[in-house]
Amino acid sequence: MAERTGWRRAVEPWLSIGEVPSETETQRGGRRVLLVAIYIGTILSIPTGFADLDAGYTRVAVATLVTTIVTVALGLAAWRWPRLLFLCVQALAVAVYVSLALEATWFGGLVASGLSAIFGLGLVLAAMVGFGYRVAAWWFGAFVVLVVYALVVPDLVDPIYAPSDPTGDIAFNLVTTGVLTFAVLTYFIRQRDRFQRRSDELLHAILPDEIVPRMKDGSGTIADDVDAASVLFADVVDFTPMSAALTPAQLVELLDEVFSCFDAFVDELGLEKIKTVGDAYMAAAGVPHPRADHAHAIAELALRIRDHQATNPVDGGRLAFRIGVNSGPVTAGVIGTRTFSYDLWGDTVNTASRMESSGVPGEIQITAATCELVRDAYVCESRGSVQVKGKSEMQTYLLLSRRGGAR
Repeated sequence: MAERTGWRRAVEPWLSIGEVPSETETQRGGRRVLLVAIYIGTILSIPTGFADLDAGYTRVAVATLVTTIVTVALGLAAWRWPRLLFLCVQALAVAVYVSLALEATWFGGLVASGLSAIFGLGLVLAAMVGFGYRVAAWWFGAFVVLVVYALVVPDLVDPIYAPSDPTGDIAFNLVTTGVLTFAVLTYFIRQRDRFQRRSDELLHAILPDEIVPRMKDGSGTIADDVDAASVLFADVVDFTPMSAALTPAQLVELLDEVFSCFDAFVDELGLEKIKTVGDAYMAAAGVPHPRADHAHAIAELALRIRDHQATNPVDGGRLAFRIGVNSGPVTAGVIGTRTFSYDLWGDTVNTASRMESSGVPGEIQITAATCELVRDAYVCESRGSVQVKGKSEMQTYLLLSRRGGAR
């Protein structure tokens, strides 16, 4: 791992040429693929230049050397002025295409030059991932013009060099172009897969696992009627005056610490966190997949939240929560086009919220519907009739503890 980190540290400056603060992750990945293609192409051109020089093809060797020098100079310019990367790469493409055209002219055509024009196709692929299909289309047009020129140039100009058998050069150029193409596509696919994993991770962090495939399939509006579920709301008691005494950073850190603990309970119990709004926490059991013990599972979560906050100080003090629970049918679905949210609606949800707002600090208030479902495993105490906003009076209960042998 240390060696891999050291290797990445060594190549990072080379992959950062042309980087600007405003570029997106997709642009960053494409720029890096483009740079990799340029580096590979430059490295592979060096032995070609020496081979041409050794064979007596002095002009071709000089053209390769000049192209290499131009590449280095443009790379330094892009390193010094990152926003000039696009112009520098365009200039490099022109230099490469001119060099390939000259090579076809001096050798006397496409085949006689060893199909050297095929290197232009590598530039097209690099442009595709680096700058998009519009820029690549122009480069592809230049590649087609180069190939046509290499075909007709023997009829226009007499060659300077006459290789006896270009088969070896053709094989070398094909393999070299294949290596370049393979490297560029491999790097591109790895970048694509990495971005896809991050996208999936973000979706799974926002939405339930069962909902993510439906979102990716684009199956339209996601809305489900759930016959039986249990909903929990938890809210910090006296949060407003407490928050006034904290800095914004302290407030966020406090809520993050508390709600991260709640998230862990939710994961352990196989429940679904719905959302947090300010200091309020909402979770549910029985969505998006049904479960017969939804009320028992949400009761267990409520007790864990209550008991944990009663015994574990936060930032030197203890927070008291009002917790409300209700059970019944709900509608579950995803809303939003830019910012997705999995949420619940219905009278069951509204009543659960009222159980919290009309509850007792440090206690868990549940409805008769929930009490009926959990009283076999949990101790419930009648609180009598409670005035509930929008509901008149309701018979409510306090969830006290687990019965012997219960979870």
